[in-house]
Amino acid sequence: MFINTDYNKRPQKSRLHLAKPNKQIISHINEKFNDTLSVKLGNINELNFSIPFQIEDVNGKLVKNKHIDSIKEKMLIRIKLGTYKEWYIVDSIEEDAEDTDTFNVSAFSLGYELKNKRISGFETESMSATEIIETLLDGTIWQVGYIDPIFTSSFRSFESGDDSNVLDCIIQWAETFGGLLVWDSENRKVSLEKANDESKQFRGFTVSYGRLIKSVKRTRTTDEMVTRLYVYGSEDLTIHSVNPTGQGYIEDFSYFMYPFKRDSNKNIIQSSYFMSDDLCNALLDHQALVAANAPEIKSISNDLAGKQAKLIDEQSKLDTLNSELTNIIQLLDLANATEDQELINKRRQERTAKESEVQSQEIVVNNLKSEIASLQNQLDKLQDEISQQASFTPELIQELDYFVIESVWRDDNYINAQELYDDAIEYFKELREPKVVIEIDIDNLLNIVEEQYYWDKLVLGELIKVKYPQMNIEYMAKIIEINYDLENGEATLTIANTKELLSDTEKLVQLLYNSSSTASLVENNKYKWNKVNAVSKQVSNLLTSEWDATKNKIIAGVNNSVEVGNRGIIIRNPDFPNEIVIMQAGVIALSQDGGENWKTAIKPDGIVAERLIGQIIAGQELLITNSSGSFTLDNNGAVFDVEHFVLRSGQSGNLVDRWQDSSDFIDEYRDDNLITAYEKKMIKREWDELKPEYDANLVKIANYYDGTGDTLAFVTDYKNAYSSLYDYLFVTPMPDKPMLADDNMAYTTRIDSAEFNTKFRTYYNALAELEKQLDIRAKQIADDAKQIAKDAQGDIDEVKNNIAYKIELISSNGWTFLNGQTVTEISAIVYKGKDNITSTLPSSAFIWTKTDKDGNVDADWGTAHKNIGSKISITRGDVLQKATFKCDIDIV
Repeated sequence: MFINTDYNKRPQKSRLHLAKPNKQIISHINEKFNDTLSVKLGNINELNFSIPFQIEDVNGKLVKNKHIDSIKEKMLIRIKLGTYKEWYIVDSIEEDAEDTDTFNVSAFSLGYELKNKRISGFETESMSATEIIETLLDGTIWQVGYIDPIFTSSFRSFESGDDSNVLDCIIQWAETFGGLLVWDSENRKVSLEKANDESKQFRGFTVSYGRLIKSVKRTRTTDEMVTRLYVYGSEDLTIHSVNPTGQGYIEDFSYFMYPFKRDSNKNIIQSSYFMSDDLCNALLDHQALVAANAPEIKSISNDLAGKQAKLIDEQSKLDTLNSELTNIIQLLDLANATEDQELINKRRQERTAKESEVQSQEIVVNNLKSEIASLQNQLDKLQDEISQQASFTPELIQELDYFVIESVWRDDNYINAQELYDDAIEYFKELREPKVVIEIDIDNLLNIVEEQYYWDKLVLGELIKVKYPQMNIEYMAKIIEINYDLENGEATLTIANTKELLSDTEKLVQLLYNSSSTASLVENNKYKWNKVNAVSKQVSNLLTSEWDATKNKIIAGVNNSVEVGNRGIIIRNPDFPNEIVIMQAGVIALSQDGGENWKTAIKPDGIVAERLIGQIIAGQELLITNSSGSFTLDNNGAVFDVEHFVLRSGQSGNLVDRWQDSSDFIDEYRDDNLITAYEKKMIKREWDELKPEYDANLVKIANYYDGTGDTLAFVTDYKNAYSSLYDYLFVTPMPDKPMLADDNMAYTTRIDSAEFNTKFRTYYNALAELEKQLDIRAKQIADDAKQIAKDAQGDIDEVKNNIAYKIELISSNGWTFLNGQTVTEISAIVYKGKDNITSTLPSSAFIWTKTDKDGNVDADWGTAHKNIGSKISITRGDVLQKATFKCDIDIV
């Protein structure tokens, strides 16, 4: 090919312009030096340059560089290099006077300004790419650009985390959907394109030995090589249902089979470098079985997915009907509380009608579940047949084990098994062979006029061909990163995860973002961190969360006789379940027919009952009333407000009439310095109430003051007053016997009323002061307890935040016994932070437990595996249908 060179064109140097944040150009920075530019496909680019503190003016004199004062953080830099033009934001400035006085500037492409926009707590179970990016950019001046249609029809879960920023979330968003970010800094728009965009074609740009290449380095490594990949999505979603093999993993041994070939009659043409011919034949036979049965498996899987989707819809309808039935039952409870018989009958009719709808919908749901179970059985049977027909002998299985390199790919953003499987296949393609990395240093084409034909072809995302015969290199790959040394006219290209020239596989999308967001890495692997904090989070939730009883039914008591749910609190008699107590709508109702009728109820305005059994003890006030009048008993005494009052004693007639006729009735009870037998009885009754109160106060004093209360004045006064009153009533002769002596209770005793009143007044005054001081002390103790609790919670939080241990379990042969597999070894690996400390722990530190399919702990198994160490061997005999094995660590 002959290219006409236009020698009037000049080498394309970079030009930098300083601008305000609104993109208003201030000046041209033409004195720059040491300028470098790093552009990365789908990522934030970086620009670095230096300027001198002094420059020469038109007269050749050194003057202060005006840009020293005008270039500031957060201002914008526009760079033009050939057809490339982009805006950058100044991030940091360094002034260096070590050798020469220089002013060093670091800037990032304009999308970096989104790092300053906070986003927290955004979480969704299922959204399209467009919906998520619109939410992320809401409140910023950036807009949504072009979103490839493949992403608008895909739905993923997404979680921003706490205190993240918009830039990290956008990078996480692109990685979640497997797309390529395109930043339009001129218009402040973000786009998402397919990573393997077919519009990126080879445009003839080739570098080779002796032409443009200054140096080349190729590195091969097996650090990330995988032949068997276990795949998990959101909430441990697996690919069992969509994988033709029925396994939870995908595998490929083609690298180790190369260059094995056979003809149609299975005659060996060429053997593998690694595997025996028998193993290669068995692997190819198994692939043929899978391929032959894949269409039928795909058909059953599609039918199964359709039924499952329909089941979700019908189950939702059933849940709605059950919710409506629950609401009707709640309304029936309220009707019972109001005792509105007409409303009660109406609610009962509604309940009957809704129960009929629920029964009909349950039939629909159960039929779908049966159909799904039938399809699942067909799928399992077909997958089992593939497994059984595979011609793997025990010797071949043992040989294959040498080539099994296992790894796990887990992405919580996937909620659909088929999408998870399809994307895992693409991801796996880049892991099944050793990784190849090529770094090439080339001349900067923009400085060579003779290479002007290629000036517009050195573009990120375009294809480049690399030839270097001395190292047997001939590769074609997409340009994903260019590092320009603008001052020296050099450029470095990095081509990673490439294939040979005739192969057309794209670089993994994840590698585009691997150094951009630590938050994304943590979120995509959060299941590991969740295991470390599981216990502390559960305890924290129990202590701090509010329980919604309408969503989480709580049961307790004998035979679950207490239930807290959407009907309130229901307490049943374990022996007679229809005898219940319902607490709801401000009413405590008692029923003997399961809540159908409430014959006894406690309401805010009183008690409704057919009969009361037992004693009635009044508090501050007792009121009994009917149409004839009322009786009130309160602090002022007893008041009868009735038309006619009759009081009888035996056959004596109406005592009220006799009292009204007695002229000295009041005089008999006048204070006369005499304590009669009746008054002694009343005083003795009052003393009997004082004695327990005194004993209780002594206990409080001992508890509140730790045995030091006896030295307090108010305590001494109280004890002395009590002793003085006791002596006055039970010890002091009046004149020959104490007032309340047992043999003096039937007689009248003459007293000094002033002394009598003084003794009681002194005691009650001392009691009042004691109760006052005890209340003050109780409050102090309560405040101290709160502070102690607060300090303790702080210690708990500190411990919780410093949890540094985590455990991972690894099974040598997976978690399901298939293909004749009857044994596996489970290993527990213990990390403290990032350090593996398994080997430092004694055998007794590993506590293994086993639970069966019903959740019951197998104590005998646990005893047999006590002090066994970090590894256990599991056989088919250890697993009946299903078993769960757990390892706890006892670290002293």
